[in-house]
Amino acid sequence: MSQDSECQTFLIFSLVQPARAPSIFHGEAGDDPSRWLKEYERIAKFNRWDDTMCVANAYFFLKVTTSLWYENNEESLSSWEKIPRIAEDCVWLDGTIHKTS
Repeated sequence: MSQDSECQTFLIFSLVQPARAPSIFHGEAGDDPSRWLKEYERIAKFNRWDDTMCVANAYFFLKVTTSLWYENNEESLSSWEKIPRIAEDCVWLDGTIHKTS
């Protein structure tokens, strides 16, 4: 059997990193929305989420009052850049959203 016709076996190792997930943001007393947004953006960059994926995935990492906030503002959340600005207009106190403007 010639060397050209022999089958060679190669081990293939995945070079793809597993996706990371940000922490869940509840909006409870002591939660820092700016800190969570920074963490989310770092993880989104690592996962290579584009603007559309950032907006779509955010909902899955919001719970209780913050997920309700997302649902109520979904129409105006057309791009990721709008989420931090809209969130900055809110103060999250004891699971309740208070508009600052």
